[in-house]
Amino acid sequence: MLGLAGILGMSCAVRRAPAPDPRSPCPALRPSGGSSAPIRWLLRQDADERSALDAWCWGVGPVVFVEYPSGEVHRIAPPTLDSLVVVVWNTNIGKGDLDRLIDDLRSGRLTGRPAVHFALLLQEVHRTGAAVPADVPDWVATANAADGEGRADIARFAERHRLSLLYAPSMRSGDSQDEAPGRDRGNAILSTLPLEAPTMFELPWERQRRVAVLAQVEGRRSDGEPWSLRLASAHLDNRARFGRIHRSFGSARERQAAALAEVLADDQATALGADLNTWLGGANATATRVLRETLPLPETLPAGATAKLPGPIPDLQLDYLLFRIPEAWSAGYHVAEDAYGSDHRPLVGWIDFTARASTNAQTGDADQSPAEGASRADRRSRSTRTGR
Repeated sequence: MLGLAGILGMSCAVRRAPAPDPRSPCPALRPSGGSSAPIRWLLRQDADERSALDAWCWGVGPVVFVEYPSGEVHRIAPPTLDSLVVVVWNTNIGKGDLDRLIDDLRSGRLTGRPAVHFALLLQEVHRTGAAVPADVPDWVATANAADGEGRADIARFAERHRLSLLYAPSMRSGDSQDEAPGRDRGNAILSTLPLEAPTMFELPWERQRRVAVLAQVEGRRSDGEPWSLRLASAHLDNRARFGRIHRSFGSARERQAAALAEVLADDQATALGADLNTWLGGANATATRVLRETLPLPETLPAGATAKLPGPIPDLQLDYLLFRIPEAWSAGYHVAEDAYGSDHRPLVGWIDFTARASTNAQTGDADQSPAEGASRADRRSRSTRTGR
């Protein structure tokens, strides 16, 4: 999240791991959560970046990857599903009310009809407990403190709501001498569907360590045609480090966006949910334009602020849901009115895997799919549906 002091303030000297090591500690963090599926790591290789990023790595706990929703076993066949609800949200280091968001999804209050299947692309989620190192050296790089009170632990939340989970911690919350239990934060993907092909992509280093998470979900349309969708959750820096403070006005985020776009630049159907921190330019910022060259939908982005800033600072458009999908599909999103206790409003999106009106195999409702229900809710909101 952006604060005025964060833009203009000075940062401390860059911290680095004390000795060069050709093996970064980041991928050495074993995935926890019971899955044996391999995780693909895409790490920065530049020596200068690596030494600084390793100082962040030493302060966080392991990746959490729960391949299947809690209590489920491996499915022989993918689910039958003609549409999927996709929500993007910066939870303000876990302070957002994820429980109420899930309740509103499942009840239909947020989408216009109950969302049986959905995916959450989340930024600034919170994790605490024994998985995060309690004691770390004083040279470890850390972010500002975030106590555990009133913050949702992402791993416990996923288990409680029976969701699959991919969580990658980007940074430690609180300094190395903090006596509170270890805490870290990062990006996550949660879904009612099994997650496959987990990938961690470390963004170019500008100020803090940022790790985008990617995973794949699959299913079949009601006519039997298979579909596959890559999901991605990312969070760009709000400013550059003090030694390169001039890059805070766009070039730092442009570099990170370009690297992310390169990873996503293939022919896979993709939905990217991201806090791009476009405090200067919004939808017209260079970082947004770079990503839209690779993920061109919606053709017109919904208008309206997504982040609520303190005091007299105007609210800003920082969050986006971008797609690249086959011609036969359609997709769009709107900005929710309720911030659910965060300083960002969720983006409520949908993907229809077929252009025709289809029966929802989960509910037996032939008149309205979850995507169509989201569209009706969207028309009642201050935003407009876009897509093709």
